[in-house]
Amino acid sequence: MVRIAIDGPGGAGKSSVAKAVARELGIIYVDTGALYRTIAYHMVLSGIDPKDAESVAAELDKFTLELKFVDGKQIILLDGVDVGDNIRTPEMSMAASAVSAIKEVREYLLNTQRNIARNNSVIMDGRDIGTVILPYAEVKIFLTASPEARAKRRYEELIAQGQVVTYDQVYNEMVERDKNDSTRAIAPCVQAKDAILLDNSKLTPNETVAAVIKIVKKNEKSLYMKLHAWLPPIIRFFQRIKRTGLENVPADKGYVICSNHIAARDVILIGAAYPSQIRFVAKKELFSVPILGWLIKKLGAIKLDRGGGDVAAIKTSVNLARAGHSVAIFPQGHRNPGVNPANTPTKNGAALIAYKSQSDVLPVFIKTKNHKYAFLRKKEIIFGKPIPYSELGFKNGGGEEYEAATKIIFDRILELGGCKKDDAEKEIKD
Repeated sequence: MVRIAIDGPGGAGKSSVAKAVARELGIIYVDTGALYRTIAYHMVLSGIDPKDAESVAAELDKFTLELKFVDGKQIILLDGVDVGDNIRTPEMSMAASAVSAIKEVREYLLNTQRNIARNNSVIMDGRDIGTVILPYAEVKIFLTASPEARAKRRYEELIAQGQVVTYDQVYNEMVERDKNDSTRAIAPCVQAKDAILLDNSKLTPNETVAAVIKIVKKNEKSLYMKLHAWLPPIIRFFQRIKRTGLENVPADKGYVICSNHIAARDVILIGAAYPSQIRFVAKKELFSVPILGWLIKKLGAIKLDRGGGDVAAIKTSVNLARAGHSVAIFPQGHRNPGVNPANTPTKNGAALIAYKSQSDVLPVFIKTKNHKYAFLRKKEIIFGKPIPYSELGFKNGGGEEYEAATKIIFDRILELGGCKKDDAEKEIKD
């Protein structure tokens, strides 16, 4: 799965380029700007000033907005009617800029956009995709061009559509919108720190598409996945790992992955057994170790401040899970070598992340003799069937619900390893 974010000012050709790239790569194109244009269109039709934040916010629950994909083409239905090209006028461009600066509008559309990317390979274009909508996108590009070049393109596009405009009018409106979009308080149009800058002032549309595809091909696989192409088989061979239940792990879907915790190498073993990237939590001290710190950061580890209540790590984990990434959490919280996991206490962090991100949970059991690693001892990584979010019993969240969900999750993990409470009680008696 790959998520591509293309940001940049109006007239840079983001939409046409994104559509072409989507066709070339066989992925879904999401025109986020069209969503804002549609809301603006409704406001104008309803006689509401797009700059009137209070009135716009009050109107959001009075219409329906539906996004569909027909033969790979995005269609937006406003109250069940396809808006078509009605949202592609200069008036709608300015109105869209106004409504997009309203906090309630952005919140209204945020989950819609993220949910599409959560379960699909997508390319999205807009002004804050890489900074706000998909901050964990595998590829981020900031596509821009000089104001003159962008105005010329937009002018020719509008003339081709039969609209009566002048170049000066288009240029002035574009400069005004650039200023509004880049200086607004909420989600301004700025280049993400990890985005690749592409100036296409002197490039043709085809050359721009080729340049974007080249960037995607070069950057779509993280260092983790580049290593994953050859390193896991080696690890599985030397660590004597057997994988069971891979059929329970659908491709291109993220989970909150929960496993029993024996020792530090659990991260390596599960990572070598799982078919795609996993984002593991690592204590913050490791990030300051020369070379190692750089490596685990490149591998996408989540920095954990154990002295800070895990708040930052939990928040990052939730955001990653929401974005469709697989996040691994150990419900036991600590390593327990040589101990039947049925005897160990659990923490509610995994349940909290599942609730906040509305994610399914994938139970995993690391099975080895006496629950302890030894030289040349065989290991089995067992992947269970995913636990749907709907089966975790969440309603409003809170301690009691997290504790109940944690029990559901950990019981499923124990079942995979054949660890029953009777066995635990027997160990205690012995």
